[in-house]
Amino acid sequence: MVSDPVRISMTESPALIDTNILVYAFDADSGRKYSIAKELIGRSWRGKERYAVSIQNLAEFSVVVREKVAHPVPSEDIRQFLSLVMRFHDWQVLGYSVKTIIRTHEIRDEYHLHFWDALLAATMEENAVRTIISEDAHFRNVPWITVQNPFA
Repeated sequence: MVSDPVRISMTESPALIDTNILVYAFDADSGRKYSIAKELIGRSWRGKERYAVSIQNLAEFSVVVREKVAHPVPSEDIRQFLSLVMRFHDWQVLGYSVKTIIRTHEIRDEYHLHFWDALLAATMEENAVRTIISEDAHFRNVPWITVQNPFA
């Protein structure tokens, strides 16, 4: 059993689960990362954690686990997971608007992030989400984001 690498209080704003964590939870070929990500996400299904996820994360996840892993996840399993996340009360699904995209360009230029990472940062900012669970350290360039790497 994997230790508790990340703890988010049930009363504070939920941490955003980055795409790479979602992918690892479905990619048994990723070894230790698979076990940790699966346990991390499982905590929400057991009512121990609340998480946020962006529509962008869900779209990226859908492409990666279907087209870019050694053992693609069947479309039906992807649809079922997305439906569960959408309906489950311990997952907050964050959307974005044109206003978010405008802010994305500011964040990209100021903090030197790729557009898609800046979009996640802008979406987080708009929704008062201050923590991202990710192995991507470049989010540390954004001063209001705390990065928690469950694999460190």
